[in-house]
Parts: sequence; C-alpha cells; structure tokens
Amino acid sequence: MKFITGTRISIKAICVLLFPVILTAAEPQVDESWLDDDSELRAQQVNEGQLMFIDPIHDQSILHSDTHLWITKGSRQTGWVKMQQCYRHLDAVGRTDVVYAYRKMKNLQVTRAERIAQVRVGQHGVELEDVGKDAALCVQADVKVLQHLSDKTYVMQNGPYHRKFLDGYYPYHVSLTVHYSNNEMQLMRVEPEAQDGFYVTEKPGILSIDSWFEGELRIGFEFSKK
Repeated sequence: MKFITGTRISIKAICVLLFPVILTAAEPQVDESWLDDDSELRAQQVNEGQLMFIDPIHDQSILHSDTHLWITKGSRQTGWVKMQQCYRHLDAVGRTDVVYAYRKMKNLQVTRAERIAQVRVGQHGVELEDVGKDAALCVQADVKVLQHLSDKTYVMQNGPYHRKFLDGYYPYHVSLTVHYSNNEMQLMRVEPEAQDGFYVTEKPGILSIDSWFEGELRIGFEFSKK
C-alpha cells in the first residue's frame, strides 16, 4: 500500500514551501487478501485522486501522521521552523526508507521507534528494516518552511498529503499543529476552510488541524504580523 505517494509502500507529505516526507518501501509483506472481497465494487468506488473529506475513522489500521511546527521570533527572521513528526499504524514491511525532500533541513533525529528492528538515520532520511505491524516512528528536525511575503505577511503551505495503492487513493488521517506567538502574529486564514472531515481548532498561539480524507490534501496558512 502506498501512503501518499502500487504494490510498494510509500508515505508522503509534500509541501509547496515545505517539501516533507516520502516513505518508500521494498520487500513488502502486507496482507492483501482484503482485495479479494467485493473486488469489482471496490474498483468502481476507487478514488483516483480527487480530494474527498470523510467521517472520522477510529480504526487502528488507518495510517496517522501527526506533525507539530513551532514558529518563533527567529523563524520569522530566518524561515527555519522546529518540526516534530510521528507516523503511527505503519504497515509491516521488510524494508522502508523515509526520505525527506525539504528544500532545506538539518538536525534530523529519530526520537521514537516502536516495532522496528533497525533504524538508520541519513542526511535526508531514515532507513527502516523489519517493520512490524502497527509500528510507529517519530522524528524531529529543523526545516526551512516559513516564507515572508511582505513586511506583515507570512505563509506556509503543506501538501499534497495522500495515501495511494495502485491507482487508487485510500483513507488517511492527518493531524497538524502550528505553535506561534499570538502576541506577535495573527492567523488570517486557513485553506481549505473548516468543514466536515477537516476540523480546525484555534486557541491562543496554537492552531490545530485534524482531517480524515481520500485523495490529495493541501493545507495552507497565512499569518499577519501584529
């Protein structure tokens, strides 16, 4: 199963300014017997990439990526943002490479790895071997993702997030939290707008997105300097 990006596994959270993660896999050991059930109906219902928000699915088999970004005073000056990211409910595979395609990235570290026999950190990614069922991986890094458009406007875009198998897109749960100083910055807008399947929660200095969807999702933020 392909997360974000055939019969091989890959996860990808690509951004326009923030070019995130691509998880690719070799030697997959995924149980594909479910494809034999109602295969003709499944083929008729397959999502071919169009974004469709769905009701929350509280299922341990659904891939969940949870990302936190911290915008500081230094971030507004340099564009560098602290990133922490976790993937949960990974499929069991023999070997998986997590490759980050950020334009600029540094200090990549693995902070947590569960049900993964071997983890090796490279300059722009992480190699995983013998990934067990419901494995989890968390990393942290510094990424240059904040763009200063004018004296008072900052933008950050994320996407497309998608989970793909063969020619179809399947349910994906994405959580994204942005931390910032509400004394110095004001949120102007989020795209897409809040709706069923795309939930936006705003608290002082914290913006949280929680979304369940099929297809490709892009998330954009615009902030104004106070």
